Amino acid sequence: MIVVALVVYLASVGLDKADKVASSIGAVVALLALGAPYLLPPSQSGGVPMLNPDRVEDTGKAKATGGGRANTGLEAAGYDRPAQVTRSGDATADGPGSVANTGIQRGPRP
Repeated sequence: MIVVALVVYLASVGLDKADKVASSIGAVVALLALGAPYLLPPSQSGGVPMLNPDRVEDTGKAKATGGGRANTGLEAAGYDRPAQVTRSGDATADGPGSVANTGIQRGPRP
């Protein structure tokens, strides 16, 4: 409705004045679009709050043999959340293909 009223107004005032008014409106809209991300509050929808990281504390011992995996830290499938490991336990890997993790390991799981 506002757009229709604006078109009718611009058609009735003549091309010279309509050009100036439309340019001014365009400049104001462009400035508002540039300033909106800084003036509006950030959106919380669809995202994970970054205040509470995934945490691991005081873990025990783990041992991997024969191509197994030992993890006393944290394995995360994605990179979008913060993570923290404190006082992780001992993880040992023995044998070919064995993997041990005592910290943070990110990426797709094998």
